[in-house]
Amino acid sequence: MHRTVLAVCLAIAFTNPNVNALVFAEASAETLQTLVAQARDAQAKGDFSSAAEAYRKATEIDPSIPELWANLGLMYHQTGNHTGAIESLKRAEHLNGALFVPQLFLGIEFLQIKNPTAALPHLEKAAELNPNDLQAQLTLGRTFEMMNRADRAADSYLRASEIDPNNANAWLDLGTTLLERVENDARTMTSTYNSSPYVRLKAAETYAEEGKLSPAENAFKAAVRSPSPILCAHAEFGITLLREDKAAEALDQFQLESKSGSHCGLAALGLAVADLAQGHPDVALQQLDWITTADAGFVRTNLSQFRGSVSADQLRPLIELARSKRSDEKLPADFAVIVDRALSSGEEPDAMSNADDENVQATERPPESAAERLYESGQFSLCDEALKPSLKTLTGVQQHLLATCSYFTGDFKTALITAERMKSNPATVVQGLYWESKADEKLAVAALARAGEIDPDSPRLHVLTGDSFRQQRRWSDAEAEYRKAAALDSRSHAARLSLAIVLFTELKNDEALNINRSILAEAPEDPEANLLAVEILVQEHKFQDAEPYLSSCKNLKPELVPRVHILRGQIYAETGRIAAAIAEYKLGIAGDEDGSIHYQLARLYQKTGETTAAAEEIRLSKQLREKWDNQAHLDMGQPLTETSRE
Repeated sequence: MHRTVLAVCLAIAFTNPNVNALVFAEASAETLQTLVAQARDAQAKGDFSSAAEAYRKATEIDPSIPELWANLGLMYHQTGNHTGAIESLKRAEHLNGALFVPQLFLGIEFLQIKNPTAALPHLEKAAELNPNDLQAQLTLGRTFEMMNRADRAADSYLRASEIDPNNANAWLDLGTTLLERVENDARTMTSTYNSSPYVRLKAAETYAEEGKLSPAENAFKAAVRSPSPILCAHAEFGITLLREDKAAEALDQFQLESKSGSHCGLAALGLAVADLAQGHPDVALQQLDWITTADAGFVRTNLSQFRGSVSADQLRPLIELARSKRSDEKLPADFAVIVDRALSSGEEPDAMSNADDENVQATERPPESAAERLYESGQFSLCDEALKPSLKTLTGVQQHLLATCSYFTGDFKTALITAERMKSNPATVVQGLYWESKADEKLAVAALARAGEIDPDSPRLHVLTGDSFRQQRRWSDAEAEYRKAAALDSRSHAARLSLAIVLFTELKNDEALNINRSILAEAPEDPEANLLAVEILVQEHKFQDAEPYLSSCKNLKPELVPRVHILRGQIYAETGRIAAAIAEYKLGIAGDEDGSIHYQLARLYQKTGETTAAAEEIRLSKQLREKWDNQAHLDMGQPLTETSRE
């Protein structure tokens, strides 16, 4: 009977197919609307699993709607279902590749499963579809970071900071990425272009920035000994000499720069400050008046380089004179304040601002043909303005001229773009690396300062400040910053690991190991935490306890790999595996800076009776040790040994 009724119903249903389709469509549409409403209600309540189930059912009713698949993918994303999210978002993309959300979240999903290569095209498409979306730019920046493409990451973070100038993370990411690129450029310069005078000049500048004046002086001497010294090398040497209270010698360097015909603006500024240091504030003010009239932006941007060159007592007469003669001179109204802040505290203008808007003193943009003349007359802002419109077509000498003018006037963004173009040309790559690193440093400091203003209690900012202190070997200051970061975010992996590392450096091994073990409990395969565990246990001569951690010391930064081999060699040597220890020490020999590894190899060769090999390792050990000692003397401002002079 049941079958008969069913057969009759089916027969009736199919006798009028148009009516049947219409009824079914109406019923499906009503069901679809109900499911979408249920999904939205669940989503509003944070019940993403129920929302996903409702959207899934909706896609079964009508699988041709890309928005349904996109929403399903978003709900799977919220519940951590990466596979489901990627499959659903791909369906949405296949149906409509011009939808922004599927592209963005496909990129985010691939990034979460550590596949930046797959994430990149989706995020680039998302940024193309919506250039003003902050999340797209930030995620794109992180993708480039994971791919070790700091250049592209910096571009994305810079765009993010422009989209939302009050987003601290955008500025912090930009600052850290620019600093990373500075390090990358430094490695490239020293490894590939070590014989270039630009490398010697950059080394001297780095010493000077770190306040290591005696090593800076020695490095500048090497830089200016070049047959054709780089623009401003003598002037920058003069600044270092002024900071060492060697005014007469500094004056010689400024005059050498002036006579060279380089037209370096720092030479004129240096002559003014040298006169001030020698007790001639009236002459100094007259010179500063001339320089400022030519380009006030140049003075604002560069005067802070002379901080430490004059004492407060030497500076005071200039400030008083500037205030008293304000009405008779062409100096800016706030000139006295500018000079006081620059020479007393080293305060600099905002490197992220459009310096050209403030500095240009002409109503019309000067022609490109006038750029060299403007540069030679100290009008760097106008030189910048003359060349900037043709930036993409400039080559060779003109590129270098624009990099110089834009950097001098504080237009660091233009200096950076110009440097990037110079890097792409094999003939100017080292100049590009040099100018890029200088512009990056300025922009990075400004970006991090902006992040600190927006979010002074950012754990990441405290970690970064701690890293800076650690590079300067200010261990207690670094420890304090890392503790602040860990207190603000007790789950911060970076803060705790950095704190553990600096505690180990301070020989506070017990606390360092306890913190490190808490990190390994959460992330057992973390390579740097495992490496730190090995370091601590080896230092405490617990070699057997240390060895198991070595198996997880994978995927480390390339510069840390030699250290792993050295530690493994030490463990093998202390546990009687001499041949294996020798093999590991050889693999890690690139990390031997002071000759200690060559010395350990010599001892092991002596144990195996290989006296010739042992003697050679002793020779290499002494050679490296002597080089290490000489560098230490340089860092302390002591003279070199006779061997190193040769």
